[in-house]
Amino acid sequence: MSILKRYILEQFIKTYALTVGGLVGMFIVIDGFERLDEFITRNADMGDFLIYYFLKIPFILSYMAPQSVLIATVITLATLSRNNEFIAMKACGIGVTGLTLPIISFSVVLALGLVVCNEFVTPITSQKMNYVLNIKVRGAVDQSKQVRDHLWIRSGNGSIWNINYYDPVKSLMKGVSLYTFDPNRPDIRLRIDAESALWNGRQWEFSNGYIRFFKPDGVAFTQYFKRKTLPVLEKPADFKKLQKRPEEMSVRYMYETIQKQEKEGLDSTRNWVDLHQKLSYPFISVVLALIGIPLSIRSSRKGGLLFCVWVSLVTGFIFSFFYALGISLGHKGVFSPALAAWGPCLLFICIGFYLLLTMDSEKLLPT
Repeated sequence: MSILKRYILEQFIKTYALTVGGLVGMFIVIDGFERLDEFITRNADMGDFLIYYFLKIPFILSYMAPQSVLIATVITLATLSRNNEFIAMKACGIGVTGLTLPIISFSVVLALGLVVCNEFVTPITSQKMNYVLNIKVRGAVDQSKQVRDHLWIRSGNGSIWNINYYDPVKSLMKGVSLYTFDPNRPDIRLRIDAESALWNGRQWEFSNGYIRFFKPDGVAFTQYFKRKTLPVLEKPADFKKLQKRPEEMSVRYMYETIQKQEKEGLDSTRNWVDLHQKLSYPFISVVLALIGIPLSIRSSRKGGLLFCVWVSLVTGFIFSFFYALGISLGHKGVFSPALAAWGPCLLFICIGFYLLLTMDSEKLLPT
């Protein structure tokens, strides 16, 4: 990397660090004042208040990263342009595209880092953050440990569970019925009824029950048992029926959930859109960098730093509108999940490349 490119990268990283630190700090202060009243009213420990916002930092960083890249790009390039450093660099025969390559490269690395963070860090911290707020502060019942009655659950292989009572702490069922269907016809192949079922660490042990085997015209025979281990698909975690928040889910978890829904014959369009949104959101940093580079240089010729920031923020707002519109249309099934999440990004990337290639022209459109 040349000295000039290293210089631009250093200036951009410094500006980005200050920008993202400022935005995260503003978010915590504004949200903190709104949340503090609830913590005080519920007589919560102030240590939980600090832990809550400490755990929330990865989520805020992921959320604020694209906006921080846009603002840092505008400030860095507008400052260089105002100091005539771009003119001096161009006089040395260095193209603007080459000089802005460090910013784009950093944006790509940042996007990949956010993908990793959203996969391995944010889901864990978000779960703990929501536990502090909902369980410790608000006093809600921990659904993962709550006894459940009258459960009907469809298995991934098409079987249906009917459970009168389930204790997730003991991994114990009472009043269990399991219906297994013929894969070629909508007929019951066998039915398992048991007084109870207990998880032994590897499989479910059914007690005091019987298995009815069916043929097309009725019951073929019935097999009674005192205790029997049966190789069924579900594990104890499958009966907790917890709905995780989007920030608590990794891409792998979302994909596994989609696969399970599709095996059960459920519509997974909305979840596919959410999965593509989770993957595409970090790369908004690259999109806004590509848009911010030419706009900041162009607008710096006609106004000061505030004018550059205003133009770029308006452009960022327009992109956010199209991105949100794409996600909304994807949820409604108008767009495919991939097009809904990635379409606006690809559109604005093309616009950014066009503006970069025509940056030396005084007009946005060729005549």
